[in-house]
Amino acid sequence: MKKSLFRLTDMLELSFAYILCFSLNLLLDYVKTLDLDSYLLKAFLKNFIDYQPLVVSLFTFIVIVFHFQMLQRKKAEIFCRILVGGTVFNITTRYIRDSLTILIPVYLLSVLANAYLDFNFFSNFYLVLILITYILISARQVRKYENF
Repeated sequence: MKKSLFRLTDMLELSFAYILCFSLNLLLDYVKTLDLDSYLLKAFLKNFIDYQPLVVSLFTFIVIVFHFQMLQRKKAEIFCRILVGGTVFNITTRYIRDSLTILIPVYLLSVLANAYLDFNFFSNFYLVLILITYILISARQVRKYENF
């Protein structure tokens, strides 16, 4: 990742955000399987379980905003790379490749966790589709930084 837009700290931050996103969904799936004796705790957790897709989607939106802010901080670097001779196409494809390189292993880790806990393998699949869609949309944002 010599020519990557992401530094090691950026990759770790983004990986951690993705891990939190997938683990929230896994945690809510796990809560569904618990047999709780406490009525108050059941009533409290029932609200989260009933609206699990909404809660996880909102948290995914927060991760997307974090990813967007990370890309916004790279405006000057992208412009300088274009001035030095990097093509917009190469920078955009590297951005997509590097983003997917961070996302796919985290997703595979969540699939392994789902398999270990005997949950549905595809419970996090819609999150991956949302995040991949955002990565492809944000790749167009990289092109806008050409005329910074």
